[in-house]
Amino acid sequence: MYKEYLQPVSNELQEFANSCNSFCLGASVQFKESIVFDGLEPSSMKIALLGVMDGRVEAEEVEEDVDFSLIRTELYTLYLGNWHFPMYDFGNVDSRSSKEETARVFHKVVSGLLQDGYRVVILGGSPSFAYQQYRAYDELYKNVQFISVDNRLRLGDEDAPCSEDNYLTKIILQEPLNLLDYTTIGYQTYFVAQEQLDLLEQLNFEAVRLGVINQSIQEIEPLTREANAMVINLEAMQKSDFSSTKTLGPNGFSAREICGITKYAGFSHELSSLYISNYFEKYQKADHLLVAEMIWYFIDGLNNRPEIKKIDDTQYFDKIFVPSKDNDYVFYRQKFTEQWWIEISILSNDGSTHQTYVPCSKSNYEQALNGEIPNKWWRYFKKFY
Repeated sequence: MYKEYLQPVSNELQEFANSCNSFCLGASVQFKESIVFDGLEPSSMKIALLGVMDGRVEAEEVEEDVDFSLIRTELYTLYLGNWHFPMYDFGNVDSRSSKEETARVFHKVVSGLLQDGYRVVILGGSPSFAYQQYRAYDELYKNVQFISVDNRLRLGDEDAPCSEDNYLTKIILQEPLNLLDYTTIGYQTYFVAQEQLDLLEQLNFEAVRLGVINQSIQEIEPLTREANAMVINLEAMQKSDFSSTKTLGPNGFSAREICGITKYAGFSHELSSLYISNYFEKYQKADHLLVAEMIWYFIDGLNNRPEIKKIDDTQYFDKIFVPSKDNDYVFYRQKFTEQWWIEISILSNDGSTHQTYVPCSKSNYEQALNGEIPNKWWRYFKKFY
């Protein structure tokens, strides 16, 4: 059982949480010692907070633990939203004798939590543990949709030990090949080789520049709508808004934008793990509070997820036809949430066709109106044909 690998939150932190007033998150959070792992009551939503304390970026680095106590302190003092589901702080997976051993234990813990029905929020140091986050879905799904929020593409040498530079390569290439779709959000062009972008294009994966999200944070929502897992590399933040990471840069997401990203991640009915990585303690109170707010917004997004309706229900959806010279496009707009889908016909092995509905944004609809091939339609058309 995975419970044996968890290091509980310290008694001091638990006492602090219990001392918070009844309107704060700390007063309602439950801890490892106070719950029963086996035979849990079924719940439509339950959240697990978890830390992975191994901060070694490379396998051969000297052991470096990452502490999340100050983030937890800020999180416990935030006021609850109108939430009606339990939250558990299960403590940390502590560092093992080697980074590989930590990764093995981390995989076992995350896999166990997912199989027990938790939405898992992970705080961590090395972004390379995103590979184990992805592998935790092996026993749950055969087709995983994975998102990274990062300023670079981590496409290093597949044969090297898993690190922050090559974990994406391992996700794409190592068996079992369960990756259905991958999207990277926030890459900065001067950090990414054109050959890397060409590779993602050939694989029918999606790369979204930082500037696209800077112009419209709403573009995040369709990207996350059907995702199963997300990793956020805090290196994607701009230095003026966040400094508790190893590599700082002048450009990146703002504090407001990164909270918007986690809220949209929470909106997804499919996303069950969020890994906030590359955190290294520099004793900046504003940074502790920002990471706590990212978690708060994710939980708030979960609580305010749009209700799922059948796409053929005309009470909720407009069906919009856009004829063009080469192809007629069909869009669906949710009247109350302003969410968009595009219809794509899929050819089955027996020669028959069926329709699939791909999340998109209004900008894809506007592309079709202008006589252009919508980016989302073209990418999925190539994937299936």
